[in-house]
Amino acid sequence: MAINQRKRQRQLARKAAQASAKAKATRASVTRRAVAALGFPLSARTWPVHEALISDAIQKTRQGTVILSRKSGESIAVAVFLVDTGCMGIKSAFGGSMQAAAYGDFLARFRVGENFVQVRPECLRKLIEGALAYAANLGFLPDPDYHSAKALFGDLDSSDCVQEFDFGENGKPFYVSGPNDSPARIRAVMKQLSRKCGGPEGFHFMIASPSGFSDDFMETE
Repeated sequence: MAINQRKRQRQLARKAAQASAKAKATRASVTRRAVAALGFPLSARTWPVHEALISDAIQKTRQGTVILSRKSGESIAVAVFLVDTGCMGIKSAFGGSMQAAAYGDFLARFRVGENFVQVRPECLRKLIEGALAYAANLGFLPDPDYHSAKALFGDLDSSDCVQEFDFGENGKPFYVSGPNDSPARIRAVMKQLSRKCGGPEGFHFMIASPSGFSDDFMETE
């Protein structure tokens, strides 16, 4: 009975994580269209850091938003990353710029479903690049827009950050299917993890279904 209760608790927690991930994806999609089209000038890499924000959801659910901003005069450049420290790395990324007066409304869209903590910008970079490396070791590539968004890191040196970050869960990769993951995508991820981890026992997973989350997955052709 105790085992079933623990399993149910995990499923409820992952169901909440799935709802949160869906909301994040929706907000990020709208915000990406509004901001990314503007881009940011290359000189923004040298502007003073305005804020370095990490969602506390990353600690709770292994997925959350990370935002770096730099400011010069009345202009603010931003780089936004949806980070999965469980196994997938950088699931989404974009960069853009705006007038300083618009930054509050921009940030409010993310604060609707996430709480953010201020961190040293070097630690923000360390978290992102750590998640990137962990995912790459499993064979997962970042969102292609990561390569342009990361330009805002500039000369931030992640080695100056003494904070340590954990990846995976309990020593193993942890895959939680996203709101936009098709059955084919889920099967592809599961196969990739099985190859890299020596079979399904080598990683954790939670797969969304109409009835909630399941940690049982039967592959179908």
